[in-house]
Amino acid sequence: MSSIVRQPVYHPVSVVFLDDSADFLYALRGLFPGAGTDRYFTSAHEALAFVASHEARQRARNPASGPAWSEFEKKGGNALGEDVMADTARFEDIAALVVDYEMPAMTGIEFLAAARDLACTRILLTATADESHAVEAFNAGLIDFYVKKTDPAMTRKLRGAIDDAKRKFCARRGHIGVHGVGAVYANRRAADVLHELAQRERIVEYYWRPEQNAVLTFDAEGNAGVFLAWDSRDWAAQCDVVTDEGGPAALREAMAARRVMPVYWPHEAYRPGMSQLAFATPQPVPGLDDTHTSWTRIDDARLAPELTTFAAWRAAQGANRSRF
Repeated sequence: MSSIVRQPVYHPVSVVFLDDSADFLYALRGLFPGAGTDRYFTSAHEALAFVASHEARQRARNPASGPAWSEFEKKGGNALGEDVMADTARFEDIAALVVDYEMPAMTGIEFLAAARDLACTRILLTATADESHAVEAFNAGLIDFYVKKTDPAMTRKLRGAIDDAKRKFCARRGHIGVHGVGAVYANRRAADVLHELAQRERIVEYYWRPEQNAVLTFDAEGNAGVFLAWDSRDWAAQCDVVTDEGGPAALREAMAARRVMPVYWPHEAYRPGMSQLAFATPQPVPGLDDTHTSWTRIDDARLAPELTTFAAWRAAQGANRSRF
């Protein structure tokens, strides 16, 4: 089992904000616009009912054990676990609870204690006088972070905690690569390159695809791209495929010299007859020996009908609302 690695996945998820002050919640909406999936509550009881409706769905699942692993062993392959892109409810999952401490119906700590069965990150907002309560709750495992409302850096700290919560939550849903396939994508340095790319190019979701050993990316409008990460073994394997399949010698030479990184999507490697290849300039990953990445926009992701992007989900939500 030591060869098992969790592969990168990221997509819009929900954050639940709870504060009895409607004005403060309005300010938070402006500070954290998110992707339009967040929920805001002034009532602790309404928020608790909403959270409870998600508890069963968000219980931790381990695809490397039990029936899921047994089924994988029967079929074989290079990856196991459910394909998160087929899960249309994923955008409504709760990645974090952001709760005010001082509320009339119950304190924020009491709320988080009641919601402790939900698998997500818990963030408590406190006034200066409430810090001791936050420390006690942190030590008791009821919260993961606490941020003072009076802290001049509150916005930056809260944004960082929420971003970390989203990445952590989504990471649990990625395919699990086996037999060492795609291990370079799971390396922290390569993962950081991918996350920085997502921020720079306004990518809202990405998924490692085991069939292509590549990461498929989408922006909020559904425009697609392909992120590749190859280490020295991947480079050698890709070069060998070009040679074995009778590909152009010039292509193999350029690849061997690390001048170009071809994109074979929707295939993983070169196939005879390929005439329209996309090429990217490989960028070295600092700190990783002979490891390079690239990102290329593509016109057609060629998704199976059961797979959904955020753009398609959002359009469907709008269409459903317009019917009523």
